[in-house]
Amino acid sequence: MAELVVSMEQRMAVAFAACADGPVNVTAFCAEHGISRQTFYVYRRRFQAEGLPGLLPRSRRPARSPSRTAAAVAEAVVAVHDELLGQGWDAGARSVRDRMLRQGLAAPSDRTIHRILIAHGRVKASPKKRRRDSYRRFEAAAPNGMWQLDGTKRALADGTVVCILRVIDDHSRLLLATRVAPSENMADTWALLQTAMDRHGRPAMLLHDGSIAFSGVRQGRQQITDLQWQLRRLGVHQVVSSPHHPQTCGKKERDWQPLHRWLDAHPAPESIADLQRLVDAYDAVFNTQRPHQGIGRITPEYRYQATAKAQPDPTQELPPLTFQGDVTAGRTGRVGLGPGGYSITLGHAWTGATLTVLRHDLDAVIFHGPHLIRRIRINPDTKNQPSGL
Repeated sequence: MAELVVSMEQRMAVAFAACADGPVNVTAFCAEHGISRQTFYVYRRRFQAEGLPGLLPRSRRPARSPSRTAAAVAEAVVAVHDELLGQGWDAGARSVRDRMLRQGLAAPSDRTIHRILIAHGRVKASPKKRRRDSYRRFEAAAPNGMWQLDGTKRALADGTVVCILRVIDDHSRLLLATRVAPSENMADTWALLQTAMDRHGRPAMLLHDGSIAFSGVRQGRQQITDLQWQLRRLGVHQVVSSPHHPQTCGKKERDWQPLHRWLDAHPAPESIADLQRLVDAYDAVFNTQRPHQGIGRITPEYRYQATAKAQPDPTQELPPLTFQGDVTAGRTGRVGLGPGGYSITLGHAWTGATLTVLRHDLDAVIFHGPHLIRRIRINPDTKNQPSGL
């Protein structure tokens, strides 16, 4: 520890003592200058052998470091890090190690890779960063136990802003389906869900925010939409997150970051079809090739297939669907019957008339003023109900 505690004044005093003509009382000298006898002899020997340069601080680095990471490995770490960044993927230590293993390269530990990236100026040290295992998060116990639905905006090459709709599996983080649409609307949302259900079956629960494209229940508004009606018929329970609380849909919100980063690394698409091809390519890599750090560094596809799928509960009691509204009969007296897209034709005599539709689940009645003109039991398998004329 001599290099850490011996000042330059003390070292110079040893040098002067070494140059003295007569004998030196080493014990008294060391007591006077506050150093040990061993330190005195070390610096006297260095001064006699090297002169004044022998008194300068020396590196405490060992002559050999058998456990030190080889330069070739460090170069490979930096190269893979740059490769991930260039492709638009996460490029932290865990991602670098996973990519190196997949490429058959010798990969050091996560901590070693992180130190190499710090040493090469690729990342900044963050010693006060919160440990990942300190976070508590909910997670569905099985695939299809809960799906999360959301949309994000993206600009095309000409500046046109479109919407990317996506639904993911909460348990496995599998990207179930992605659809690029002109806007966040109900028709494209239902088409997205149909695609996901055709591929993977029905979920037990669907979680999303209060977008009008997803739900008619928002900030006190109680309006059943066609989307809600269709999901209700399938036995899928919908959950709407609280306003201004994105943490509820945190997995889905976090899911957008790597997608936008990946899209930024590619030329801007010219059209919705071009953007759809890009996100489809991203989904394939994300699901089957890229280990996910939130699920034990396995692929979402592997985790989705590893457990039996949850099923909608057929015994679950859902709140009754009710609807009331004034509608104007169209040509041939066609009248909409509320959620689900059902309608009935009453005849030309009612064209342009304002009618009131009251509905409770599949039972509906139609009034003209105070007069009841039709009672209907809706057949859910057909959109156009028989007129009964």
